[in-house]
Amino acid sequence: MQKLFPRKLALLAGLFALLVSMPLASNQASVPSSRYRFYVQAKSRADVRRLSGWLNKNEFDVAGVNLHTGILEVLTTDTGVAFLKDHGLTGRLVSVQIAGGRSARLTGLDARYLDPAKVAKRLADINAKYPTVTRVIEIGRSLNDLPILGLIISTTLDTSDPAFHEKPTVLVDGMHHAREIMTPEIVLDMADTILAASARNVRAHNIVSGINLVLVPMVNVDGNTKVWNDDNMWRKNAHAQAKSVFGVDINRNYPYRWANCDGSSSDKGAQDYHGASAASEPETQALMNIADRIHPMASLSYHSYSELVIYPFGCDGEFTSENALLSKLGSEMANLLPSDDGKGHYTPGTPWQLLYAVDGDSMGYLFATYGAVAYTFEVNQDFQPSYNVREPTLKKHRAAWSYFLDQIQQHLETFHVQDASGKPIAADIEIKEIPHTKGERSFATNIAGNYFKVLLPGQYTVHVTTKDGRSGSADLMMADSPSRTTITVQ
Repeated sequence: MQKLFPRKLALLAGLFALLVSMPLASNQASVPSSRYRFYVQAKSRADVRRLSGWLNKNEFDVAGVNLHTGILEVLTTDTGVAFLKDHGLTGRLVSVQIAGGRSARLTGLDARYLDPAKVAKRLADINAKYPTVTRVIEIGRSLNDLPILGLIISTTLDTSDPAFHEKPTVLVDGMHHAREIMTPEIVLDMADTILAASARNVRAHNIVSGINLVLVPMVNVDGNTKVWNDDNMWRKNAHAQAKSVFGVDINRNYPYRWANCDGSSSDKGAQDYHGASAASEPETQALMNIADRIHPMASLSYHSYSELVIYPFGCDGEFTSENALLSKLGSEMANLLPSDDGKGHYTPGTPWQLLYAVDGDSMGYLFATYGAVAYTFEVNQDFQPSYNVREPTLKKHRAAWSYFLDQIQQHLETFHVQDASGKPIAADIEIKEIPHTKGERSFATNIAGNYFKVLLPGQYTVHVTTKDGRSGSADLMMADSPSRTTITVQ
C-alpha cells in the first residue's frame, strides 16, 4: 500500500506543478477499504520517464508502464486519486472490489498459479524425474521460517566440489516481489524445458553438461503467502513490528548502492522501502549467500510488469563500463519478445532510462560483485494476467532465455590462474578495458582458480594479483567463440 502524499517537494515539468507537500501515514498491515487502478496517460516517452519518476519519489505504487501507449498504472486509494487529480493528472479510473475476511483479495487471482507449496512440489517432482542432473537446495529461510528453495541443474551438483567450479554458473530467480505471479512460472518452465530436451537436443545437452544452472523460482515466499491469503497486490516481504506488517522491498535491500541515489525509500509505508540497513532481510541474504557459493557469471531476474529488458546500472545517468555488451544483448533479447497485445516488442534499457532510479537491486549487486552479465525482465502487461496468457508468455521467454544461454556460452572467456607448480590459486583479476569506476568489486577466481567472463570480440589486457602479492598478466584476442587463458603467477 502506497504512502499517499509526497515526502518532499518535487516538480514535474511539462505535466503538472506540485503545489503542496503533506505526509499522510498508511497502515501496511491491513487491506485498504478502497483501491483503484488509475491509468494515467503521459504525453510522450519523455513524459513517461518524468511522470514515473515523480510518482515513485512521491511513494505512489507505480504498478507498470506501457511504453508503446504511454499509459502508466497507479494503484492507489480514494485519497490518492483525489491528490493526483488535484495536481492535474487525468486518465481512466477503475474501482477494484475487495472481499472481506481471509479472502481479502482483488478479484481475478487464478488459483492455478503457483504458491510456495506448489513451487516446493514442482521442484521435488523435477528432482525425482531427473535425479542425476538436478538437486533441490534450501538457500535460506524467510522471516516466517519458510524455506527458500533452489534447483541446481548440472552434471556437477555439489557447490563445494572444485568440479562444480570448473564450469560457469548462471543464476536465475523469480518473485522478488510477491504479487508478480508469472515469474516463478517462467523460472520453472526453464527447468522443465531444458531437462526434457537434454536427452535429444544438442543445445539443451550442452547447457546441462557445460554450465551450472541455479534456479530460485520464488525468493519472496512470505510475501507470496500474504498475496494468496490477505492482499494479492502485496509487493514486499512480511517484515513486521509489534505484529504490524509493513514489509521491506527485497529488491531495494542489496548492499550495492543501497539507499544511495534516491532509488528507494526510507519510509516503511512506501512500496520501495529499502529496509533498516543493507542486506537486513533473510531473503536478500539467501540470494547473496548462494551467489557467494557459486560465483555466477550471468544472471536473469524475472519481474512484472511493463515488458522491459533491463540492465545495470540503476542510478540516474550511470552506465557500466560494459554497456556495449549489455545493451547489445539486451536489445537482441527484447526483439525476441513480442508484446502481449501484439503491437510491438519489449523495450531494452537501464532502469533510469526507462522508468526511474533504482538502488539496492539484485541485478546491480550481482553485476558489481561478480561481474555477472545481469538482466531483469519485466514481463506481461499486468501483475496477474489471465491464466490463458501463461503459455504464450512461457513460449516467448523460452526464445529469449535460450538465446541468452547460447550467446553467453559463445562469448565466454575462461581465465585460469595457477602458481608455478600448476596448482589453482585465488587471485583478483583486472581487465584493462573494463575499468571499475562505480564501486564494483574486483573480478576474482573461484575455488578452482577460474574466472568466467562474457566478452565482446576484441583485444584485452589482463593482470592478476594474489593475496600474497604475486602477479601475472596476459594479452588475449577474443574472437566470436569461447576461449581459455591460463595465467601463471610468479
